[in-house]
Amino acid sequence: MTPGLVLHLRARRAPAAVAISAGAIALVAGGWRWLAGDLAIYPGLAVLTAALAMAPLVPTLGGTDAALERTVALPWPPRRVAHLVTAAAIVAGLLLATRLAGAEFGPAGQIVRNAAGLVGLAGLTAALFGAGYAWQAPILWAGVQAFGTPDAPEAWKRAAFWLIQPAGDRAAAVTGAVLLLAGLIGYGLRAGPPVAAAQTPIDR
Repeated sequence: MTPGLVLHLRARRAPAAVAISAGAIALVAGGWRWLAGDLAIYPGLAVLTAALAMAPLVPTLGGTDAALERTVALPWPPRRVAHLVTAAAIVAGLLLATRLAGAEFGPAGQIVRNAAGLVGLAGLTAALFGAGYAWQAPILWAGVQAFGTPDAPEAWKRAAFWLIQPAGDRAAAVTGAVLLLAGLIGYGLRAGPPVAAAQTPIDR
């Protein structure tokens, strides 16, 4: 890892974000085991956990001083795309890693699909409204879907409630892939609305 990348990750508070995500997942897994006495997490709670694990990583999509960052002559689009892909990999990896302790947040394909789609949605929201608001859409969407039903025969319902569909569901896979692609393109091209230097908080 290059010194520049290390400084970039520290400036975005990435290590702390990953630690908080891991802590949230461990808290849910431990709490469910204590309350329900079961290692298999309830599907709706597993969906919410994926969103909660992603939320601490969302603020890392934006720097402390967006106006200053725009003046840096770096090819930002590939870096932003890599940032999103890494965030999705971290969420999926942390959820899958709980299997080492016996917890089960669902099939691997479902976990990867949901992590990719949620991170894509966060990236798209960041591009449209800024990183400070980017956690809201994934959390709200996951919160609504956590109480849905996965056995709808209509493709549009399975697409709308894609987070709780089985791993092999095509409509859910397409929805997750579209959200990821939209997030990669949107956030890759734009980190958020322009912010004047005078409006940039000194510390977030």
